[in-house]
Amino acid sequence: MAENSKTIYSKLRARLKELNSQLGFNKKLAEENFDKYLRALADLDNSRKRMAKEYLEKENEANRNLIAKLLPVLDNLERALAIAQKNDCPAEPCKAFTQGVEMIDGQFRKILEAEGLKPFDDRGAAFDPVRHDAILAIETDGHPPDTVLDVVERGFLFNNKVLRPARVTVSKQPARPEGDAGAQEMAEESMEQEEGESDE
Repeated sequence: MAENSKTIYSKLRARLKELNSQLGFNKKLAEENFDKYLRALADLDNSRKRMAKEYLEKENEANRNLIAKLLPVLDNLERALAIAQKNDCPAEPCKAFTQGVEMIDGQFRKILEAEGLKPFDDRGAAFDPVRHDAILAIETDGHPPDTVLDVVERGFLFNNKVLRPARVTVSKQPARPEGDAGAQEMAEESMEQEEGESDE
């Protein structure tokens, strides 16, 4: 009977050892699977964020392209209003038409501004090749070289990036006549000779 209980006891110990070993393996496997689950969850979250970012970038680019195509329409509305105001049409139908175009222009601008379009006027600012397209350089002593003198066609920013550079005229330093340059050189040479004589 004692031998029988010893056998049962040793069998139970062996079975317990086997179960503990199996428990350790299952626990390790569960931890590995949980780690894989967390990684898959993080990958899925990153993929969602990346897709959302790409979608916003594509939407922004599509808006940018559409608004760039609408800028000439905005320019033409502005020109039409300028001509109508300059000619000052006294007839009532003409005034009503002009007011209608002004309302359309205002509404159009509000919609584009709400989407991120912003005009800029850099008269008096230093020439910046990113923001400006120089179409004419005018010689002047009244302004430092490379100063924006006038805006021929307004520039626009879209979400704080240049959508269309402004077409501008810029100042440049006046060219000196050849006679003046020769006279200046002669004056400089005579000053140098006088300094040499006084040193002696």
